[in-house]
Amino acid sequence: MKKQVKIKKTKKIKTGLKKTLKNAPLKEGSVLPLKEKALEEGKKAEKKDSPGLNLKPTKLIMPKIKTKVVGIGFGGSSMLLELKQRISGAGASFVALDTDEKIAKRIGRKVKTILFGQQTAQGLGTGMDCELARKAALEDKEKLRKIFQGQDLIIFIAALGGGVGSGASPIFAELVKEEKTLSLGFFTMPFEFEGEKKMKMAKKAALKLKESLSGVVIAENEKIFQLVDRKTPLKKALAFLDGVFAAWLSEIMDVILKPSLINIDFADLRTILKDRNNEMFLGQATSMAPNRVEEILKQLFSNPIFGGSPKKANRILFNISGGKDLKLKEVEVLSSEIANLNTRAKIIFGVSENQKLAGKIKVVLIAVSSAQQIEEQKIVEKRKNRKLFKGKAKKNGKGKAGENGIKNGNSNGNGKDDSEEKKRKSGLKAKEDKIEEEEQEWESEATWEVPAFLRKP
Repeated sequence: MKKQVKIKKTKKIKTGLKKTLKNAPLKEGSVLPLKEKALEEGKKAEKKDSPGLNLKPTKLIMPKIKTKVVGIGFGGSSMLLELKQRISGAGASFVALDTDEKIAKRIGRKVKTILFGQQTAQGLGTGMDCELARKAALEDKEKLRKIFQGQDLIIFIAALGGGVGSGASPIFAELVKEEKTLSLGFFTMPFEFEGEKKMKMAKKAALKLKESLSGVVIAENEKIFQLVDRKTPLKKALAFLDGVFAAWLSEIMDVILKPSLINIDFADLRTILKDRNNEMFLGQATSMAPNRVEEILKQLFSNPIFGGSPKKANRILFNISGGKDLKLKEVEVLSSEIANLNTRAKIIFGVSENQKLAGKIKVVLIAVSSAQQIEEQKIVEKRKNRKLFKGKAKKNGKGKAGENGIKNGNSNGNGKDDSEEKKRKSGLKAKEDKIEEEEQEWESEATWEVPAFLRKP
């Protein structure tokens, strides 16, 4: 008779028992080792036949967009505090830049502060001296450059009209341009009662900033009175404006960072802001009214703060969000109306579901007007009009004299050589041909961006 193996207890009872039973000889009348062996063989066969069962669920890793929000001068740093409270969870970092040492006391430890131009400004403010602020920024140019390096998106905030806001901001914008980083600028213009000189300084600075930044939003302080009562204390009125900026920026960060039904991401934002010298119109609207689509459209296009006209835009990005009750028909109507702002515009759109928006619809819109493309579009329109005019002239038989003149080597039939005229026009024609070619390329590409229900047959 074979000697029986005693089963020893182990600290890990289950694994120890399983291992012992597997190696133990079969006792007469026992089925435990056979059962274990059958289970093991079954598991091996299952793994061999169904390799997909071994796949572990992949964890979705959202890309982290390195964003730095920079408040410049007294006005910019004040707005920065409000923004930090709204978008602190979006992975953005915050820094305040100034020449005045008092900035640290004013902001405290809530936001990192960096002083620049200490030799030039001696730790003081620059008043309304733009040249002094410009020299202070140039003094620490390379030190400041390091702040902007390694970022995906830089957002500048400043009140124009003062020394640092108007004098130093353009220097910072040039540094970011040199780094080829996507950049946005949110700037406020002075109130009318602050004087003509301050307004001129602000306008001059705004032009320089547009040349260097990817997109610029200019908010006129004077228009705030369309939203708040004139009897409102100045501090509260400015805080309200800060809140509007913060709310809009918070929405955009959510749109580009959070997954949605039809997704918008950082690459889309970069697409509509691919050039410099872009002016942006910002729209944001929310409604839970029975006619919420109509209400949204009224609010969206009547924004008194973020100036400009969305009708001039040649690139439009917008996102529609709502609860589970958001209907396809509502998305279609809103999308169509926005697309009709400019039928030639490049459209990028997204749709997202948000449980907090039950019974509501929210739309966030960026409409971008590129100065270069608007100018090029005018040239193309002129060329088309000229072709149309020539076609009508030939149809009416008015082009014969001109045609005879060309056959005889003359432009006007009076015996004058037209070679110089041809040379002058050839340069313009070459430019127009290039623009038309780029435009055709743009239109074919844009077709893929337009939702199917908006595409024309």
